[in-house]
Amino acid sequence: MERPHLKLPPWAKSLSARLLVLTVSFVMLAEVFVFAPSVARFRVDWLKAHLDSGYLAALALEATPDQMIPDDLEKELLSNAGIEAVILRREDRKLLLQRDDMPAKVDKNVNLTNFSIPMAVMEGLATLAQTEDRMLRVIGMPSMAPDFEIEILVHEKALTKAMRNFGWRVFGLSLMISFFTAGLVYFALNRLLVRPMRTLTHDMIRFRENPQDKSSLITPGLRDDEIGVARQELAIMQQDIQAMLNQRRRLAALGTAATKISHDLRNALATSMLMTEQLAKSQDDEVRAVVPRLLSSMERAVYISEQTLSFARETPAPRDLAKFTLIELIEEIRDQILLQKSENLMDGAAGRDLGDKDEPCTARIDIDLPDDVMLEADYDMLFRAFSNLIRNPLEAGADIVTVTWSNPIAGKTSDESDQSRSFIDVLIKDNGPGLPEKAIKNLFVPFAGSGRKGGTGLGLAIARELISTHNGELRLVATGPDGAVFGVKLPIIT
Repeated sequence: MERPHLKLPPWAKSLSARLLVLTVSFVMLAEVFVFAPSVARFRVDWLKAHLDSGYLAALALEATPDQMIPDDLEKELLSNAGIEAVILRREDRKLLLQRDDMPAKVDKNVNLTNFSIPMAVMEGLATLAQTEDRMLRVIGMPSMAPDFEIEILVHEKALTKAMRNFGWRVFGLSLMISFFTAGLVYFALNRLLVRPMRTLTHDMIRFRENPQDKSSLITPGLRDDEIGVARQELAIMQQDIQAMLNQRRRLAALGTAATKISHDLRNALATSMLMTEQLAKSQDDEVRAVVPRLLSSMERAVYISEQTLSFARETPAPRDLAKFTLIELIEEIRDQILLQKSENLMDGAAGRDLGDKDEPCTARIDIDLPDDVMLEADYDMLFRAFSNLIRNPLEAGADIVTVTWSNPIAGKTSDESDQSRSFIDVLIKDNGPGLPEKAIKNLFVPFAGSGRKGGTGLGLAIARELISTHNGELRLVATGPDGAVFGVKLPIIT
């Protein structure tokens, strides 16, 4: 299947654009938490400033001999102070300065002597959102005379207008700070992270499109940070992948040739076996004496050819599911193996006709399995897998193989992720010499995991593949001078 051609996204959808937008958004979000206290502080300062202006206007009144000033001067003082009236309380008297057209109604009292931050924030936001022109009665102490209490009347409309102008200035300044900060962060991160990541992504896409081209390999840089380490590791991984692909290509060509050779060799051996069986009818005793060994060698060659052809298939054959008990499967495998001749068994022969009337094998296969464990599987596939697992130790020198089990366990299969199934763990033990170190390292590697001389190493690889096809698992449990133990986990019908 042809893979889609990948390319880097446009700038609007790139990591750079998202980084810029997120930086501006986060800075503006931080400014929101600064904006409310700033507006509240501006409102308090504005009111205190008008308190001070009212105090100065009241002092002008107090400086007159009779504490009377002309109406025009009174209006001018109040107009310059931006207030409607002012009341200055002394210990022995009270001074009042007001306009003639001052409204009699006061809409809200503001006491600056009882100041708290939460209250100031709430009242500041309320004033900012106010649409009506309310009359405020502000009570406080002027900064120039903190021992005197003063009251002023002021229109809230002027305060709201001043706060909104201040808010727009703060917003504009915040926006400038946001873009300036975002630009610096964007430039730094784009230089340190985004651009190297885009380059790395471009190199990965180019390597995926043609992994066998040496020019597509990533060149490690001089950076020693996380990006530099990732680039170096990716370069090493690409070299390993390219080497594996080259090896796989050569092995594929070799496998194709080996498959054709095995197929032709099997046909040639079949003809040779027919001719050898004719030699068995010869009157010459010496000729008849070499026929069994000749047949055994040919059967061995046919077995190796069949194993190679079977492993060369890309995928296992479709399963022909049937229900059967585990013990009947193992007992049939035992009967087949024990009916073969000891000499053929030790030579590694396989696939002999069960109708041969040879003396039974001297080896012993003990079975300790429950009678009621049911499987739903391909009988022939599991027959072949367990046959390999039981036959291998006998061919390696063991004379006792025990097939036992452990209690069923609950689990999930790969194709039934939403349904829990029970599994049985079948243990195959022997008293042979155990597996050599080379075989353990390459246990399930084809042509490399054989534990005896002349073996192909395909038996365990094929058995593992057949068991995996049934959502099972094949593993080596233990090995040593006293023998080896293999475990097979298979789903069962409960």
